[in-house]
Amino acid sequence: MISLHQLDFVADIMLFLSMAILVVPFAKLIRVGTIVGYLIAGVILGPWGIGQYLGSPFSTPDELRPIGELGVVMLLFLIGLELNPGRLWSLRREIFGSGSAQVGFSALLIGLAIYFAGLTWQKSLIIGLSLALSSTALSLRILQGSGDRTTPMGQTSIAILLFQDMMIVPILALMAIVAPVPIDTGQRPGWETALIMASTVLLLVAVGRYLLTPLFRLFARIGAREMMTASALLTVLGAAALMKAVGLSSALGAFIAGVMLAESSFRHELEADLEPFRGLLLGFFFITVGMSIDMNFVFQNWVIVLACSFGLMVLKCLSIFTVTRISGHTSENSLQIGGLLAQAGEFGFVIFSASVAVDLLNPHQSSLLSAIISFTMAFTLLSVKLTQWFGVKLRPEPVKPDIPNTEGGRTNVLVIGFGRFGQLASQMLIAQGSTVTVLDMDAQHIREASRFGYRIYYGDGRRLNVLRAAGAENASVIAVCTERAETTSQIVRMTKTQFPLAKIFARAHDRRHAIQLVTAGADYQLRETLESALEFGREILEELGEDEDHTHEILADVRRRDAELLALQQVGGLYSGYKQFKLPEVPVKPLIKPKSESTALNEPARRLAEAEKQAEKEQADNSEKTSTHKPSSD
Repeated sequence: MISLHQLDFVADIMLFLSMAILVVPFAKLIRVGTIVGYLIAGVILGPWGIGQYLGSPFSTPDELRPIGELGVVMLLFLIGLELNPGRLWSLRREIFGSGSAQVGFSALLIGLAIYFAGLTWQKSLIIGLSLALSSTALSLRILQGSGDRTTPMGQTSIAILLFQDMMIVPILALMAIVAPVPIDTGQRPGWETALIMASTVLLLVAVGRYLLTPLFRLFARIGAREMMTASALLTVLGAAALMKAVGLSSALGAFIAGVMLAESSFRHELEADLEPFRGLLLGFFFITVGMSIDMNFVFQNWVIVLACSFGLMVLKCLSIFTVTRISGHTSENSLQIGGLLAQAGEFGFVIFSASVAVDLLNPHQSSLLSAIISFTMAFTLLSVKLTQWFGVKLRPEPVKPDIPNTEGGRTNVLVIGFGRFGQLASQMLIAQGSTVTVLDMDAQHIREASRFGYRIYYGDGRRLNVLRAAGAENASVIAVCTERAETTSQIVRMTKTQFPLAKIFARAHDRRHAIQLVTAGADYQLRETLESALEFGREILEELGEDEDHTHEILADVRRRDAELLALQQVGGLYSGYKQFKLPEVPVKPLIKPKSESTALNEPARRLAEAEKQAEKEQADNSEKTSTHKPSSD
């Protein structure tokens, strides 16, 4: 029988998970990021928190570091998996131009500041390079949330982050060279060690190309998906262990394993399978880093920590601004890129932890630097907001182009948003020969619009000066084809007020949004799925043998009933029975009376159907009571 003391590790794991569940969502709620949340959880669990009362391993976090480093190994594998040659080639100028210039310039400024503060050149070099890197996870999350990933600012930021990710392994290798404690390679001569290392790298590449891909193809054919996950884990851990055995970094092995599978057709499935392991193990790594931070030392030097954090962010922002400005970006974009990438990255924790192991840094220095990284991450959102605000001040007023009226009665059309909806709608305008101006803030959409022979204008359609510069005052029709419902509504309201002579055509997201657009002043709106759904239903009817003329009659009848229902709902019947909700959902009703009652095929469906009937009955009773108590007009 297993005694309780043999299950202590289970209690330890439960404590780690409980602390993460309690602290990390709170950190995300106050918008300081999940990484900072994991660090706080580690500080609480560590020897300067409750760990001093819990004993080992909480009071001795060094024992947990090997397990935590598995998260770093998994992260490097996934980074290598994303670095497929095609993507690197398309962004080669930004990656190897702007990226290398940013890392070099930032590392030079930071390293010089640290060297003049009294540290050795070896420490200044490694610290400067480490702090020159930014947080890939945090920056990409901010870009995703703001919708800026495809803008020039977002593309350049991603390119710089990609180069920074590629610099992690060289920095670890450089650290091993300048560290006081050399890597133990046994009694072999240097040339033999170098030959073994090179052979190991070539072996990994060969295994990835000639063994793993056929193996994954076999597993996919026989349906053994769990074996694919197991093989991927074995590949990552095996490559890391092999590189470690020959004297190289285990992180380098994981990185090479990822790169050699980057062109595999199973790359996306591997990413999906390994993402949960990466998240948990990397979170565990950050918890162990938090446990290792000497909080007594940090509290005693809190002024230095704050001053160094703000100084680092200002220095990086200025260096990134300089590099991106020289590479051709506007002052506004350059400042926004600087604010986004001003923080130090999560790999600083990895490098500084490894630096302590090889006696390059002492524990106090590592604690100080880890605290600085944490503070810069926590202040990133503030940095982004400030640089956006200052960027607006640097933004030049758009120059209004000379867009003459067209001849021969052809209309001037301004299309705002050139995504999948706007592109299809514009196809009709090509055939008619209209003069079209496309306005979009997605760089890829603007490139695509250039193939259509349209006037193209890059900018934000929510800004009045951009609309004027794009020629909205001369447009006979303004077609708002943006993807987000709230953006479309905002543009419709503004264009109706500022350009009353233009007809406003708008893309509606759903029925409720359609009514909002009509209320906002749109002259015409179309729900994006309406016509495709009706045609889809008509095709099904014809496939079932229905006469073509009859299907068109049904289609016209459904379309007419839908328009009548929309008009009735606009008058005031839309929210009847739903007024208790702040944001009520539009009730879905059949446009033609069903020929039979609905049939529930399982118990949950039966309960839901009964609840719907009860709600309709109560709604009808309430309507009847209201009409009964309404005073007579006599």
